[in-house]
Amino acid sequence: MLNLLEQGFYLGLGMASMTANKAEELVKEGLAKAGISEEEGKTLSKTLIEEGRKARANLKTQIEEIITKGHVVMPCHSTIAKLEQRVAALEAELAQSRKKD
Repeated sequence: MLNLLEQGFYLGLGMASMTANKAEELVKEGLAKAGISEEEGKTLSKTLIEEGRKARANLKTQIEEIITKGHVVMPCHSTIAKLEQRVAALEAELAQSRKKD
């Protein structure tokens, strides 16, 4: 699952960086087709790039939250061994208690 999330994260980053280049292309096309002034084009380009950066940061935050929520802490071997010993001791105690009854 972590690998899938990581792949999605990198896909999103790639799309966001591609969006900046695409935004510049769209602005250039807009200048030619719609008669947008160069100053308006620069403003539009900056706005589109900034929105792409915000979207990328938001995507990164969301993925980190998903990974954090999905992160499971596995007990270490020493903890497992201690729990096994405790269970064995409790089972022995229970067996002795049953013999007395």
